[in-house]
Amino acid sequence: MNNLNRYKLQNGITVLYRQNKNTPRTAVNVFLNSLNNLSLEAGVANVMSRLLLQGTKKHSAEEIADIIDNNGFEFNIDVKHDYIRLQTYFLDEDFDVASDLIDEVLKESTFEKVQKEISKLRGELTADLDSPRLQAFDNLAKNMFPNHYYGNTYTKILDNLKNVTKDKVESFYQNIFSADNIVVSVVSSMDYEKIVDKLDKTLGVIENRSVERPKFLITPISESKTVTIAKKNSAQAQIVQGWLAPKLEDEDFFAMSVMNTALGACGLSSRLLLELRDKKGLAYDVRSSYESLKNTGIFTIYIGTEPKNIQISLDGFREEIGKIQNIPMSEKELSGAKNNLLGKRKYYHETNSQQAYYLAYYEFMGLGAEFDAEIFDRIEKVSAEQVQAVAQKYLDGNSIISVLATPEYVAGL
Repeated sequence: MNNLNRYKLQNGITVLYRQNKNTPRTAVNVFLNSLNNLSLEAGVANVMSRLLLQGTKKHSAEEIADIIDNNGFEFNIDVKHDYIRLQTYFLDEDFDVASDLIDEVLKESTFEKVQKEISKLRGELTADLDSPRLQAFDNLAKNMFPNHYYGNTYTKILDNLKNVTKDKVESFYQNIFSADNIVVSVVSSMDYEKIVDKLDKTLGVIENRSVERPKFLITPISESKTVTIAKKNSAQAQIVQGWLAPKLEDEDFFAMSVMNTALGACGLSSRLLLELRDKKGLAYDVRSSYESLKNTGIFTIYIGTEPKNIQISLDGFREEIGKIQNIPMSEKELSGAKNNLLGKRKYYHETNSQQAYYLAYYEFMGLGAEFDAEIFDRIEKVSAEQVQAVAQKYLDGNSIISVLATPEYVAGL
C-alpha cells in the first residue's frame, strides 16, 4: 500500500492519491479542520454539517438525495472532535458526477433549513441517550473536558441547540471553509492525472483565506472525582473510568495502543474480561478503549454490572491496572496483543473507502499520510518495558469515574 502520490492543487490543497486496480470504485475523503471561534458552541458544527446535504443554490435536498440514490453513491458527512469529514464512494464511471456534487455541497449550500435540522438532531440525540451506557460516557467526557470542545457531548449539544442560529451556522462555515484548512484523499483504479485535473478545476478554486485558528488548551484533571447519574429502575450499573492519555503524535502512542489491547481491547483474551467476567463473574461486558486525538488522548475502562458490584468492579480496575504497571508482560502476551492490534489495522484497510480515510486522517493530524504505513513497524518494536512505563505514567494520574445506577447505589459514591 505504498504507491502514494501527493499533489498540491492550485490553491494549495493537498490531494493524496493511491491507485488500487483491484476494484472499479473510487473513494474520496475531504477533511476540514473544524477548529474556530465557535468551537465551544456545542451543536453548531453538527447542524452546519447536516445542512450541507439539505439544499444548495442548484438543487433541493430531495434532488441531492435523488442524485445520490440514483447513482448508488455512499455520501456521508461526519462531525468528529477535531474535524468534519465528507466521505463518498462510487463507481469510477460516476467520478465526474460525484466530484461535481462534492464541489457543490461544499461551495453552494444555502443553510436554509436550520430549525428543521435542529429539530431532527434533537430527536436523534434524545433517542440515542436512552442508552444508559452512552449516558455514563457522556457524563465522563463533559467532566473530563469542561472548558474544551472535546466536552461537547450529546447532553451539552441538546442543552445548547436553543442557541444555534443560522448566523452562527454560516459564521462557522465561513471560518472553516478555506483552502489551507482542507485535506483530500482519493483511492481509485482511475488514472491519477484525470483525478487531479478534475479536482484542480473544482476544489482547486476554493479561496485560501488563511484564517487564524484559536488555541484551546487541555486542562489537566486537577483531582480525581466520581460523577453520578441516578436512574430509577436501572437494572444494571454503568461504570466508566477515564484518564488523559497520549495524543496521536506522542511517542507513547504506540505502547499505549498495545497496553490498551492487552488490558481490555482484544476480546475474550483481554485481562479485564478474563479477570472481571470469567473469574469474578462481575459482568458480561467489560472493556478498555484508547482514543488518540489532536490535543490529547482518552483512555477508559468500562463495565456494566449489578449495582451491588460497583465498588468491587472499581477495585478490580485498580487491581488490573496495578498488575500491568508492576509486572512486565510475557513475550507471549505481548506478541498476542501486537498481532491482535495489527490484525485489526489490516482489516480496517481492506476497502478503498477505509484506505482513503486513513490517508487523509494522518495527513490532517499533522503526521503525514505516510504515517499510516509506518505504524505497523512502530508497533512491532514496542517492548514490555515500554508498555509498563506508559501504564505507570498515565494511569497513576488523576481520573474521572462516571457511574449510572439507581439512586440508592449512587448516593454514597
